[in-house]
Amino acid sequence: MAQHTGASRPTVNLWYTKRHAQPPEARHPEKAVTIDRVDYYDREEFEAFHARWQERKHHRVLPTGAALYEGDIADLVSINDATRWFHFAGPGVIRKYLTANPDYFPRPAGTLPGTSGRQVPAFRRADLQAFDQNRTGDNTGTSGRKPGTAQRREPTAETETRVTHAIAYLRDAGGYHRGAGAALAAQHDEPAWKWERAVKEARARLDTEHTDS
Repeated sequence: MAQHTGASRPTVNLWYTKRHAQPPEARHPEKAVTIDRVDYYDREEFEAFHARWQERKHHRVLPTGAALYEGDIADLVSINDATRWFHFAGPGVIRKYLTANPDYFPRPAGTLPGTSGRQVPAFRRADLQAFDQNRTGDNTGTSGRKPGTAQRREPTAETETRVTHAIAYLRDAGGYHRGAGAALAAQHDEPAWKWERAVKEARARLDTEHTDS
């Protein structure tokens, strides 16, 4: 199933373990048979589930601003407008994509004046539209790396976004509490382990802020 979909094994496991939290029409199929302690599933049922899951995730991660499709496709769009239209946490998300995950987000095609008057990266509207139409939300931060190259230790843009959300969550909650990672994972319909890591990093950064102050 992991090889068939391209998803990680923890994600595939999560689809099954969290199946009862999903509506019936979007629920992972039950096991068809177990042979020599290996579980098997009906292929057609699984493929139907995965198609529905992809469609739901596609719509969930594309709350794109309508302004992206207004204007000439040759227009340049500033990084600030692109951030707003894609509902990213900040321009740093795009900058992180460009440095940590080459070829995932379009490369800048020029510059435009930012809010302070300073020149900021700008992108072709057509390239942003193509990105919008092709992304699925499954990016793991590794696409664009050449085979055999060492893994980067710095967090991906998506990880950084999760940490930002986790910091805001902990601040609103008055600090860390047991189950914070699970609560955030449920809010964003993502694997719990991703949010547990984000919460751990968020706690470390908040502790640093308190120490520095």
